[in-house]
Amino acid sequence: MNILVIGATGYIGGAVAAAAARAGHDVAALRHPGGHGLPDNRRQVEGDLRDPASLTAAAEGFDRVVHAGPPLGEEIDLAGVDALVAAGVPLVYTTGAAVLGPGWSDEDSDPDPHPLISWRGEAERRVLAAGGHVVRPGLAYGDGGGLVAGLLAREAAERGVGVYIGEPGVRLPVVHVEDLAALYVAVLGASGPGRIWHGMSENVRLDEVAAVLGGGEAVSWPLEEARAEVGPAADLFTLDQVVDSAKTRDLLGWRPARTSLLDWLREHR
Repeated sequence: MNILVIGATGYIGGAVAAAAARAGHDVAALRHPGGHGLPDNRRQVEGDLRDPASLTAAAEGFDRVVHAGPPLGEEIDLAGVDALVAAGVPLVYTTGAAVLGPGWSDEDSDPDPHPLISWRGEAERRVLAAGGHVVRPGLAYGDGGGLVAGLLAREAAERGVGVYIGEPGVRLPVVHVEDLAALYVAVLGASGPGRIWHGMSENVRLDEVAAVLGGGEAVSWPLEEARAEVGPAADLFTLDQVVDSAKTRDLLGWRPARTSLLDWLREHR
């Protein structure tokens, strides 16, 4: 298939573009006018997430569009969804587990998005109404990016002890970025009407992650202090979620190869 990937210079989008190319798809990347080229010289199509008309034009002629770009705010994101839908090309759209509330949820659970991303439930609704697919990834790790190589690992290195934000025992869904990319490739080949897919291999306690990063010791980073340093995104690390992906695995045959973040950390520290 001829596939356009939005966000191909990013962490998740780059992994998706590479995995789709390995699977034999003809992959192009959306490139912001004046932006940097891609390291692998992949075919590029100009378009701007802040210019809906450019997105419609960029998507035309492709068999699928994967949107793995960052959230840019309600007005921009929803206008972008509408523009891509208007192109008439099947869309695979990325939101995330934070679109769900605390507690247990699965692919059929209604959105209950965190206020930081309050509009993403509506974005999902519009994509699904147009027959597109929605992927809700857990927190991705691996290949030098994501949660582990970012905030938590950096704080552990600076402090000499692992840290978790807020109270102990908070659980969040996680997934290795290569397993997540494999899920997107499976979704690209899915038949039937669009639906929601969950991309997480497990739910893990963040204080246990912090303890491994800290060599066995972890302490709480009070939420107010974390907000002062990293902004309101710190609140996303305090959602206690258990997110199920059984329907996704059963329907697509998706089997993550890396099923323990803690073991992965011990092997790669």
